[in-house]
Amino acid sequence: MCAETALSAFQALGRGGGPEVFAEEARVRMERKDSSPSVAAARGAASTILALFVALGFAARGECGSVGPVNFSGNLDLVGVNRTGQISTNSLNFGENPFHTTRIRLFADAPIQDHVHVFTEFLYDDDAMFARLFGGFVRLSDPKGRDVHLEVGKIPLHLGAYPNRSYAPKNNLIGAPLMYQYHTDARNDQVPTRGEDIVANRGQGYRSSYVGPGLTGVGYDFGWAMPVLYENCWDFGAAVIGTASPLEFAVGVTNGTAGAPLMSDYNDGKQVLARIGFVPAPWVRAGVSGSRGPYLMSSLNEDLPPGHTADDYMQMVAGADLELSYAHGVLYSEFLFNRFNSPFVGNLDLRAWYVEGKWTVLPGWYVAARFDRMIFSDVALASGGVEGWDADLWKREIGIGFKPSARLVAKLVHQESRINVSPAVVRAFAAAQLSVVF
Repeated sequence: MCAETALSAFQALGRGGGPEVFAEEARVRMERKDSSPSVAAARGAASTILALFVALGFAARGECGSVGPVNFSGNLDLVGVNRTGQISTNSLNFGENPFHTTRIRLFADAPIQDHVHVFTEFLYDDDAMFARLFGGFVRLSDPKGRDVHLEVGKIPLHLGAYPNRSYAPKNNLIGAPLMYQYHTDARNDQVPTRGEDIVANRGQGYRSSYVGPGLTGVGYDFGWAMPVLYENCWDFGAAVIGTASPLEFAVGVTNGTAGAPLMSDYNDGKQVLARIGFVPAPWVRAGVSGSRGPYLMSSLNEDLPPGHTADDYMQMVAGADLELSYAHGVLYSEFLFNRFNSPFVGNLDLRAWYVEGKWTVLPGWYVAARFDRMIFSDVALASGGVEGWDADLWKREIGIGFKPSARLVAKLVHQESRINVSPAVVRAFAAAQLSVVF
């Protein structure tokens, strides 16, 4: 009966059922992308089935008595914005946006064996293309009780620190840092052959294309413009996470990259990622992260330089994070360096950072602010000279919050962003959010 219970829970996950209750660590998500070859899909399915059998094999010699009821929970986020036409800097894939009026997350945590759980998450955004399975994975915990776990499936992104507080009940503000959501003009389905091809798309994000009139790029139109760390979905893969005080660690392998999370793979490479954290005292937490994996679609192989395939061109990320607390205040900060290898125009580099603070002024009441920045390197132009391959930008968000309990928080924020094209694109608006945990 234990195996039957586990299989039933896993099948429910495959149909799209629920959510996540991996509390504060498994907070990151990633997105399924279409246009993946059927062979990759079959390979992903086989890997999932194998992972399930491995999970059952490790933990299933135990008793059925530890199998408990499925725990359901959720978040309801309600948002009002005074200028809805100004929120596009925060746009996510599938038309989602944290400033949309109604967003619902449903979570399920199903213990299916001793030391084996299934976690799933389902997301609805009322202005998005569709509701979707946000993530779902099997989690194996060390039978000896040590804080070491193996996650297999559509798993969180274990890079950086913001994912641990990205959901509305834990986010001090409403928006996310640029490094976790902003779409650059680098694409995974097209490549520029001249610097002019990518420079012409500065600040365009989703609308970037290197194959338009007057441009000489090559590729197709079934991929997307790349963020750096895409926090809004989960990737398919496996990761080992845990703590060994004062250290915390995560290491994993995924189909997609930090900026292009996937279910079925679209090339023959895998991403390797890792984070190590240091918590020497309750008031300080620091960490470093890194990842490396091919980001281009294999459909581009015939358009690439002779002797090269999509697997030769990497997205590489290196970052650091810091959290400090003192009295009624908390300070968060992250910095990262990202590189997209591009076949014809060289490396596309960027740096991004943010600083965020929160101060509790009265019991239940706080003020918060975040300032972040993204700066792009230069690319050589065929006509001579150099220019930034995308437009530098900054974003700041300030707000006040009232949190009478862990299940209820209300926020009022003002956000302004500036994209340095000519003329500059400045967006500013105010928003209110009510977030309820149920």
